[in-house]
Amino acid sequence: MRLDKSGSYHKGVSQYLKAAFEIAFMIAKQNKPHTIGEELIKPCVKHRIDEIAADIKSQIINKVKLSPFFAFSCDESTDIVNCAQLIVYVRYIGGDIIQEEILYSQSLTAGSTSEDIFNSISNFVEKNDLDWKKLIGLCTDGAPAMIGVRTGLAKKLNEKNPAMVTLTSKTLPQKLRQTLDSAIRIVNYIKSSALNSRLFTLLCEDLDSDHKVLLFHTDVL
Repeated sequence: MRLDKSGSYHKGVSQYLKAAFEIAFMIAKQNKPHTIGEELIKPCVKHRIDEIAADIKSQIINKVKLSPFFAFSCDESTDIVNCAQLIVYVRYIGGDIIQEEILYSQSLTAGSTSEDIFNSISNFVEKNDLDWKKLIGLCTDGAPAMIGVRTGLAKKLNEKNPAMVTLTSKTLPQKLRQTLDSAIRIVNYIKSSALNSRLFTLLCEDLDSDHKVLLFHTDVL
């Protein structure tokens, strides 16, 4: 079937049909139900996703390299299976504005000490040929592993570039913390069941509210 003079549509469909027949032939050779196709398609999709992720990572690293300066913001926390996870953000100058992207994340299987975190960041920087002299800032929380005077991450990174500035986040005042905790409990109670969510939506509609859906609060951003 041709829908245009160039035949591009016909050629495109032919390529899809050829791929479909090749996959069907591979399935037939296995003498198994056609559902085995999932075992062929899913790995292919995973490979494509991995390639897209690698391309995005390469673009971000190239932008960081072109920036005159960059800064890191990192956080380490434990997930639900008690595995330490490190996530590192990067802020850099892109054009006329400061941009922020997730640089990388990694599981810290050996431990979550300042040495482990530093080794992870150092290996990434050196593997991707980033210039330590361009690292001018670090923002993190107040954990000893991060800002320890003698062995903290900030101290180790400062040895790489003495001109680097270290910033730490401040904990919330007690009254504000209590207010936020109360709000979190209310939100989680509403979101804990479908019935509560529907009743909350009806309440918002009765009050002519612009927003009718609640989002879960995340303590670590």
